[in-house]
Amino acid sequence: MKMPAYLRLAGFISTAAAAVLLGTPGATWAQQPRTPITWTAVSPASSVAAGATLKAELTVKIDEGWHLYSLTQNPPPDPTRIVVADGQPFTLGGKIEAPAPETGFDQAQGSDTEFYTDRVAFKVPLTVAKGTAPGKHVAKIKATWQACSGTLCLRPQTSTLDVTVQVTASK
Repeated sequence: MKMPAYLRLAGFISTAAAAVLLGTPGATWAQQPRTPITWTAVSPASSVAAGATLKAELTVKIDEGWHLYSLTQNPPPDPTRIVVADGQPFTLGGKIEAPAPETGFDQAQGSDTEFYTDRVAFKVPLTVAKGTAPGKHVAKIKATWQACSGTLCLRPQTSTLDVTVQVTASK
């Protein structure tokens, strides 16, 4: 006796759903691996007038055994780049402040490099566009970065960070 089509379809759907839920090979909902770099953004405590500039702080936690390349690293490897995303009432309002990087021979690159280990904080000047309506706004900052251990380098990745800014009327 031949199995009805609706039962064959139900069996296929059950098998596909089990593969997704159990994470078997070929599942379409694969878990992303955790990276050794964790970015966080600190919103400024005070408000800022439209047309003025404030500093947001981006903090990076770097897992033991890994390093993050500096803003001033010459390629290769890829330096860390921080930009303010287009299409919002915020622009980069000057030079990003960063501590002096460590320097040393990088076995993964086979050359001397500039890098950070453990933790680093970047101060990003954000200028609010004149005429921005008062209220809470979210500035989107994009950090493109590459990290390496002594033997392995990750492909460059981009992290998008949200910084909440309380904007007041321009003076």
